[in-house]
Amino acid sequence: MRTHIKVVALVNLLYSALGILAALGALFGTVFGSLATLNPVAMVIGSVVGVVMGIVIGAISIFGLIAGLALLNHQNWARYVVLVVSAFRLFNWPWGTLFGGYSIWVLTHRETTELFAGAK
Repeated sequence: MRTHIKVVALVNLLYSALGILAALGALFGTVFGSLATLNPVAMVIGSVVGVVMGIVIGAISIFGLIAGLALLNHQNWARYVVLVVSAFRLFNWPWGTLFGGYSIWVLTHRETTELFAGAK
């Protein structure tokens, strides 16, 4: 199960790094795209939606990045954070669903919980 935990941590790091890039892309793309319309309503709504979307995606990714690093060091709190982040990622079809389900399976497995309980 140790190998599965390392895979979850490394893929979580990669997925979170890509998520930070996606958050920046969503933030700048929607803000500048809405400003380019020259429609005042579209500017405001598009900018607000872009900022909120960028913040949500960025926050989930930053939590995943920090927890992925801690999961490599077998920190028990990181297991819970990755479980929450993986639950959010289940909605991101197809890769988020695949990786989120795999992460939840690995981190809730009996052998994993025993491993983390002994690492305190």
